Amino acid sequence: MSKVQAALSVMAVGVTGAFATGALGLSPDPVVAEVAIAMNSSTACLGCNVETGDGQKQRAMSSVRPAGLSVAIHGSRQFAVDSPDSQAQPGGDGTPDDRQAPALDDKAYVPPAQVEPPLPELPPVPQLLQQDYPDCREDHLHLADPHDKAKNINACTTALDNYYSGVLTEYRERMNQYQDELSRIYNEKVAGRMEYSAASRDRFYQEIMQEHANSDPDGANMAIYRAAEQLYQADRNYLSDRYCYNTGCGGYPVPENYGYTYVAESLAKTDKPKKKAREKSADNKSCKKSRGRGGLLGGIFGSVVGSVAGLDDVGTLIAGAVGAVLVGEIACKLSQDEQEKAAEATFAVVEQEEVGAVAKWESPTRGGVSGSSTVTALNTEPNGRKCLTITDVAIIDGEETRISKQMCRAAGESKYAITA
Repeated sequence: MSKVQAALSVMAVGVTGAFATGALGLSPDPVVAEVAIAMNSSTACLGCNVETGDGQKQRAMSSVRPAGLSVAIHGSRQFAVDSPDSQAQPGGDGTPDDRQAPALDDKAYVPPAQVEPPLPELPPVPQLLQQDYPDCREDHLHLADPHDKAKNINACTTALDNYYSGVLTEYRERMNQYQDELSRIYNEKVAGRMEYSAASRDRFYQEIMQEHANSDPDGANMAIYRAAEQLYQADRNYLSDRYCYNTGCGGYPVPENYGYTYVAESLAKTDKPKKKAREKSADNKSCKKSRGRGGLLGGIFGSVVGSVAGLDDVGTLIAGAVGAVLVGEIACKLSQDEQEKAAEATFAVVEQEEVGAVAKWESPTRGGVSGSSTVTALNTEPNGRKCLTITDVAIIDGEETRISKQMCRAAGESKYAITA
């Protein structure tokens, strides 16, 4: 048998899967060598004409796939390695599940879930404290001598001016620094930081912008500052008026007992002025502060910016602020509801804005307590500022207390406040 015939015989047996070592009559080693020669030869020969032993040409089986067959025969044992195509066929060594499962390298990369770190905390909003405000506007009420009252009023006015130039001005600077700190936190700790999602960065940005707007001069965070500034202006105007009332400036007459403690010789001519002055002194000692003053301050600095504090929601004095229209010398003698009645009388004559306008009131709780407000003068200045001189009267158990005050409003404004 020729070498070509032996190779073709081995191939045929490999395709049908049935051959034995003894059937060919060949030893194992030559068969392996012959197969190797046939496999390494040109694959075109498998489809060409081959001459048989009897001189006839036969065409080799072209259906055999040499690349898919690798057979090694050793003795009576047969070893076969399936081609990749055979592994993909049902019934092969691989199972259908193995055939359908994608390779590990073919899976899309899924990054591990990451938890966002907490967003930065905002710094605390600067606060104005009630204890910093100089509540001295009515400290002069317990003093007997108008000269002493004037000295006390001067000292309180200085304290108020120091509060404005120190505490209020410094507070505005702190609010500016607070806004700068808000911007710094966002730009350095959140903006462009990929550990935060886009939604978290946008949400934090909106929060920062809202807080920044709240800290503007007309924002919610500045309401207490605006209220304190208005209170400062009202108290200073009140003290300026009371200074003139106790010294005889601004159209007020000089008090008859002015300086009686220090000019005793002028009072020695008669005992009546001295006695009268001492009687007034005894009355003043029992009248130290206007009722409701503490509630006004507590409402402003306790963040209750509303009608309870005599202020609107942006810290502007409103008509219901009793302290803005009543002087301490009368207010301290009245209860809270009587103060409101007296204030209503003042508002009534202010609205009329004419000399001679009168409004009377009576106590809703105490008999023998009444009073009135009367416009005694009206002046309009060239710059449009309008001022009213109003005389308030309070009668308590037959004793009359009469106080004159000036109330002014600037051009374009509609609200009056005590001024000098």
